[in-house]
Amino acid sequence: MGIQEDIFERFFKKLEDDEDFPDSIVEELKRLLENGEIASQEKILEMVETGSENDSKNQND
Repeated sequence: MGIQEDIFERFFKKLEDDEDFPDSIVEELKRLLENGEIASQEKILEMVETGSENDSKNQND
């Protein structure tokens, strides 16, 4: 396993272990990684922020 794969594996594990972090965002981040769409910290942050906003809106509906 390469360094990048190890980093992402640990990153996803921490997100999955966080009960307050939506599983849907973790799954979407994994999908983006598998498709080569995550290229930077900014992209990850953008996805997390967008997903968190969407999750909050869904819970309020």
